[in-house]
Amino acid sequence: MNKPHSLLQISIHGTDGSLSTFTLHDPASIQRILNELQHSHFFARERIIIARNSSLIGLVVSKIARIDLAGEGLAGWNPKSPPDGPEFIEISEHEFLSELETRELDQVERSQRQLATGERFAGLVDVHLPGGQHIYLKLHGVTALAAERLQKIHYFLTLPGLWFRSPGAGFGIVHLSAAIKFTAYPGPPEVPAEAWLANK
Repeated sequence: MNKPHSLLQISIHGTDGSLSTFTLHDPASIQRILNELQHSHFFARERIIIARNSSLIGLVVSKIARIDLAGEGLAGWNPKSPPDGPEFIEISEHEFLSELETRELDQVERSQRQLATGERFAGLVDVHLPGGQHIYLKLHGVTALAAERLQKIHYFLTLPGLWFRSPGAGFGIVHLSAAIKFTAYPGPPEVPAEAWLANK
């Protein structure tokens, strides 16, 4: 991060389909922004202010769908949410639908899920954003104890934003508070007590 040629490209996608792209070269500014983006209250702020050479730009945070980061300024950086949680990787819609059909994850009922502590697992998440946008994610993790799994599910359901690895060497964060819904396949065996239990 201390190299003078460090570079970070930030692409901010609006819920209306708009796209704003900015590039940073200053290592100190890059580090500050990465730290801010990882803060749990980042999406609680009203605006992001961006100072360019000839303009000052204000972006309303509630209208942001996702933020993508790319560039050599990310070298050695690997955010997770939560830090000890599963890793999320963005995949294409075709890959998502292919895996869903091949593994029949949308058919696996909770009662059929037998998870041994320490067992590696994989799943899929479809995040549906305003305007018909979707972010398709594949997740990898290690099974925890039942009580800890439920605690992590509660944590996930209250996350304002979720980090994922983008195709290539970049990262993205989806603004879950701006999403219409998100669906996880297969569903976990434990569900929050306040969940509505429904059949297909």
